[in-house]
Amino acid sequence: MDLKTYNKTRMAIAAVLGGLISFSVVSENYIFPIVAVITALILLILLRRRVREVINDERDYYIAGKAARWTISAYAILAALGSIILMTFRETNPSLELLGSTLAYSACFVMILQSVLFYFFAKKDHGKK
Repeated sequence: MDLKTYNKTRMAIAAVLGGLISFSVVSENYIFPIVAVITALILLILLRRRVREVINDERDYYIAGKAARWTISAYAILAALGSIILMTFRETNPSLELLGSTLAYSACFVMILQSVLFYFFAKKDHGKK
């Protein structure tokens, strides 16, 4: 399979999956979307193995890593500011405290997850050399 066919097939699978999930949510069937997503992932993995061309190169991975670092940093800063602002107004609306706490904890979770994954991949790559 060539790269162009793979990309077209991938977009078609995404469109069908989006339609199936939308229909399932409207019909209040919440198990079918999980099965559909898992099936689509397996299908995409199998199709990707059949591609004989270069899908990504080192520059793509470098750009993706840089974008991920900036995204995590921006999210952490914006979530911290948002949680502070929400906590400030908790006297007027008590539910803002819960929302602010959730936002703060989600920022902490994302940063801790990023640190753990970075440590894991650094150890994994370091062992290959």
